[in-house]
Amino acid sequence: MPPIKIVVDSTADLPPEVLAGLGISVVPCLLRFGVHSFQEGVDISRAEFFDRLQTDPHFPSTAAPAPGVFEDTYRRLAAETDTIVSLHISPQYSGIFNAARLGAEAVADRVRVVPVDSGQISLGMGLMTMVAAEAARDGASLDEILDLLDDLRERTHLLAIINDLDNLRRSGRVNQLVARLGNLLRIKPILHVHQGEIQLSERVRTWGRAQERLVHMVRSMAPLERAVLAHIQRPEAAEALGQSLTDL
Repeated sequence: MPPIKIVVDSTADLPPEVLAGLGISVVPCLLRFGVHSFQEGVDISRAEFFDRLQTDPHFPSTAAPAPGVFEDTYRRLAAETDTIVSLHISPQYSGIFNAARLGAEAVADRVRVVPVDSGQISLGMGLMTMVAAEAARDGASLDEILDLLDDLRERTHLLAIINDLDNLRRSGRVNQLVARLGNLLRIKPILHVHQGEIQLSERVRTWGRAQERLVHMVRSMAPLERAVLAHIQRPEAAEALGQSLTDL
């Protein structure tokens, strides 16, 4: 029996070397700056995206891949497997899951595709994808992988510090006055993502205090089975944070 293949969309934020090493297929989402559109990870790299975010007058918008893009990915993988597990962000936050579902229906006569609501975003979903791909590589059955993902959905938490409110202002998620006051007062919101819910967990003043609070929150969840750290153009801060958590 051929191994089960794992598919994820590009919002999982997994590095290319991890994707290649575990044989994970990625469906790129669309990024738009004004009239210019890019396939994430294909036409524009992560570094290029953040550089453009600082210089382009247009704030980027995102769009789910068309169902046909998922269909093409599934058809390509059908030559290698008879079963695909496709992990995505919760449907209440994006149309990606529904696009994957439609793509799966279009290839039902060729290959079995099971879209899974990860209940996570970014590397929270990425971590779940890695574990599922490891299980598939080791010969796990479909039921075993789905049971594993159900368990991971309950146990996976994502914590994030929002350092600068300007991008939230540009996106329309907070108004200009709130963003300016927040930056003036050096307020750093801490977000907590768990089982499909994105919550504002804390509001902390100063970056240093936000990091201390984040470390405390992570320690309260110990012991940890696995942890990953991500940053947006702040490698030194991520390194320091990682050093604070090495004993977990």
